[in-house]
Amino acid sequence: MAEEVQVWVASLDVSDARHDALSRTLPADERNRAASLSPVAARRFVVARGILRNLLSGFSGTAPEKLEFSYGHSGKPLLVGRDDIHFNISHSADLGLFAFAPDRPVGVDVENERPVRRLLDVAQRFMSEEELRLLVATPEEERNSAFLKSWVVREARLKAEGKGVWNTSGKDGSNNALTHRLFSPRQNYIAAVAAPDAGWRLFTCAMKD
Repeated sequence: MAEEVQVWVASLDVSDARHDALSRTLPADERNRAASLSPVAARRFVVARGILRNLLSGFSGTAPEKLEFSYGHSGKPLLVGRDDIHFNISHSADLGLFAFAPDRPVGVDVENERPVRRLLDVAQRFMSEEELRLLVATPEEERNSAFLKSWVVREARLKAEGKGVWNTSGKDGSNNALTHRLFSPRQNYIAAVAAPDAGWRLFTCAMKD
């Protein structure tokens, strides 16, 4: 797995039995966090965290329920006691992406392709002048798709740096040490993954529903 980034793609729309099995792998703090969310968001959170724990268990050899996370200042989770497993997750609607690398930080972001309200206002707040200029110059019928592509790249790069997704530092230009890959994990979704250096390869793996 050296010099590669794996992105596992999974549906978060699972059976009740699968949901309950995944829920049993979560510690109390994650179950409490789920309880504070709306029913739909809570179910997707439980499924995403459960899948993450099962994937990390396969990489680490530790039972899913025994894994412990610490959190960076922006909330990015880290696996306690393992600096050889870097990971990041993202989900949009009913699709979850789980990125892993053994030798470098990684960030991933996914969005379902949908109309973005007040698109140019959002872009003006978060994007650089160059990104905004290119977006304004994009034909209106293509602008929504162009915005979402820029957005997932921006978020993936910030997450690879351990920064919060609402950080506005990206307006001043991104970290040139990072490279990213754009891809479509499923029809009507756009995603990006970012990591340091340029020599890594991207492998995507579709999980069975």
